Amino acid sequence: MVVRLKNKSSKRRDSEGKLEKVETPKTEHPETTEKPEDKDVHANHVEAFNSSLRRYLAAFRRRTNTYAKSVVGLQRVLDIFWMVHNFVRSHFTTKKVPAVALGIIQKGLTWEDLLQIRLIC
Repeated sequence: MVVRLKNKSSKRRDSEGKLEKVETPKTEHPETTEKPEDKDVHANHVEAFNSSLRRYLAAFRRRTNTYAKSVVGLQRVLDIFWMVHNFVRSHFTTKKVPAVALGIIQKGLTWEDLLQIRLIC
């Protein structure tokens, strides 16, 4: 279990007027398996992924002029997110790029590698 420090309340201040920090338990993210059982996939995991998707993709938050103008544009944004999520960024708990952990590639891609990939259609 990981412990994080959190401000308890605005009423608890030390002699200097700063908020007192209190330790609160924070459970770790469960280990991910290749083929998780349905009972192991919780709504929290899905909502966390949806939240990160909205956080990284402005087109799905209506903060760009391209919001829902074309399916092709939104699909392009999703494809880039998918590549970065699976081939560039390392996972928070496993510290490995997901594609490397599954044995799809030997080492994670860099941004330079990602930008030099050409799609074959």
